[in-house]
Amino acid sequence: MSASDIIDVTDVIERQRRNGLVLTVLILSTTMMFLDGYDLQAMAFAAPSIIRAWGIDRAALGIVFSAGIFGILVGGLVFGSLGDRIGRRLSIVASMLVFGSFTLATVWANDVTSLIVLRFLAGIGIGGLSPLCYALNLEYAPSRYRGTAVAIIMVGYVAGSSIGGFIAAGLVPQFGWTIVFWIGGVLPLLGAALCYFALPESIKFLVVRNREPAEIARILNRIEPSLQAQATTRFVLRDETAGTGAGTGLMSRLATLFDGRLAIMTPFLWVAYIASSITMFFLNSWTPILAEASGHTPAQAALGLTVFSLGGAVGGLTIGRVLDRFGVIAIAIVPLIASPLVASLGWVGLGDSTYLATMVCVGFFVVGGHQGLNSSVGQFYSSANRTTAVGWALSVAKIGSISGPLVAGILLAQHLPFSNLFLLAALPPLVVAACVLVLGIAQRKHTAAAHKIDQTAVA
Repeated sequence: MSASDIIDVTDVIERQRRNGLVLTVLILSTTMMFLDGYDLQAMAFAAPSIIRAWGIDRAALGIVFSAGIFGILVGGLVFGSLGDRIGRRLSIVASMLVFGSFTLATVWANDVTSLIVLRFLAGIGIGGLSPLCYALNLEYAPSRYRGTAVAIIMVGYVAGSSIGGFIAAGLVPQFGWTIVFWIGGVLPLLGAALCYFALPESIKFLVVRNREPAEIARILNRIEPSLQAQATTRFVLRDETAGTGAGTGLMSRLATLFDGRLAIMTPFLWVAYIASSITMFFLNSWTPILAEASGHTPAQAALGLTVFSLGGAVGGLTIGRVLDRFGVIAIAIVPLIASPLVASLGWVGLGDSTYLATMVCVGFFVVGGHQGLNSSVGQFYSSANRTTAVGWALSVAKIGSISGPLVAGILLAQHLPFSNLFLLAALPPLVVAACVLVLGIAQRKHTAAAHKIDQTAVA
């Protein structure tokens, strides 16, 4: 076989120009993440109407929210592993069928117990979609745009998690709380059908698994029409070995996340995720309540959370571009800036305009920094175990998602001053900065070593 009969898929992806196939992947992923974000918040938007309609105490829904979060944790692990076994495309379709079906079934729920079961099952699908979409886009985008690609699909997620409030305000008074779940159930089912027919499989997954050479050739020719790849061509990936990896069992796949240099990188990445989630979910859960207690009107408190999300969306896009240009180490400064900004929210006497401006900045650096982790996580792992790695990282992050609001509630019950709460919430970003610095240094060393090997091979 001549050199002309061998195609390095990595080279094709790295040198690609704008093309319809990769744009399709990005648009579909952003749309699916929009639906994912909507379904994640569906219960929160319907809760006030359910409480009134069923005549129950609001505390009764606490376990419903927790069940959904636990389902998301399980979903990240299950679908992360599934994505590395059967492929990204079919796993995306499956995850959407799961959360679409069980969200739609919530329309017929008639008590808290049924809500708990249905939100847990829907959460499995919701938690499974993110690592799959991250991995798929990382495997189609050239390295110079990978952080930006993940940031763009996360804008869809943020938009979906926000728009439910407008739907609840506009449609629930007329159609009742079930309209939230009709929309959240039917649209993902339609989206699953669309993805089945329009979404391509990850080309890197196909190469690593030695599957469907004709499909690989077809995808490559859509990316670069002049390539004229054939099913008989040998397809390879630079720095990756085709095959089945370290095994198909859960423990075998988990072990690959700690092989070689990953023995250092994976633990630091997980700690960064947990610390980042503590602060982000504390702010998401408690800032409106604390803002009202500090003298702001309910409208200003709610608006503060909206601009917090808006600042996060802009921050995610900006930090994604920085990540693409300068590497992971460049975003270590982001949580360092976030820390004093979070602490400043506890200052007494912040005017409404100052409070809103501060919330925009906090969102930019806290949420934007968290999205920077999302943009970087898949870059440390190979195609053979990427969705497993992303799924575990996002699921481990739920430790922080749950503990941040929970610990804050316990401390509030002990009558800790609000300013002290925000000071405590400002500490985890410092941990994130330290972890990201270690990850960035390790990434640079690995890149330099790989470059030296390439130069030696050329010589």
